[in-house]
Amino acid sequence: MKCPSLRRQLYLRELSNLACFLLSVFILSACVTVEKHQLPPGSEISKQAAWEVHRANIQSLQSWKLKGRVAGKSNNEGFRAGVQWNQLQHKFVIDLHGPLGRKVAVITGEQGNVQLKTSKGERFEADDPEELMQSLFGYSLPVNGLRHWLLGIPDPKQTHGSLELDEQGRLMQLNQAGWLIDYKRYHDGSPVLPALIQISSQTLSANIKVDRWALGATEN
Repeated sequence: MKCPSLRRQLYLRELSNLACFLLSVFILSACVTVEKHQLPPGSEISKQAAWEVHRANIQSLQSWKLKGRVAGKSNNEGFRAGVQWNQLQHKFVIDLHGPLGRKVAVITGEQGNVQLKTSKGERFEADDPEELMQSLFGYSLPVNGLRHWLLGIPDPKQTHGSLELDEQGRLMQLNQAGWLIDYKRYHDGSPVLPALIQISSQTLSANIKVDRWALGATEN
């Protein structure tokens, strides 16, 4: 049986891995409305045409609130937690919850400043999320790429390899920047947003389940 001090070390290591991953997923967004792009009435919609319209809509979506769960492994260390994230204009607040629903950490930030506070009262701060990840965990992840992948589109500032679409013109699989992103399920609605995503690289793999999306996020 693991002693209490060892269990605490393993718990803090899992929290560190989780916080590192979430910092890379849920950061660097501004607050704007969704600009709707539509095909002309009567147009025959091909898979590629539907994708272009869908991608244009998603690229204009930068204000949201979500509730979900993430679980994965990085460097043979596992992490899992509930996530509740609220983006309000240029500021964001990300609450991380343990298996029993207890809040274990809060990540807050705006342009030029990112802070992480644990349930033990520890505080960490940096100018940007990649700097904070590097200083805390010794490695960082492609922040901008993950921000776009979560929404179901490639990072427009990077070239990508294979890209597979479903019959509705939504991403099924994307290969970009050394990462493989599989979209297993989408929520119904407009715009259509991912419900279950699997991402993997040589050092990290994770399942991201989004239970609820809300556009035009508020503080509550």
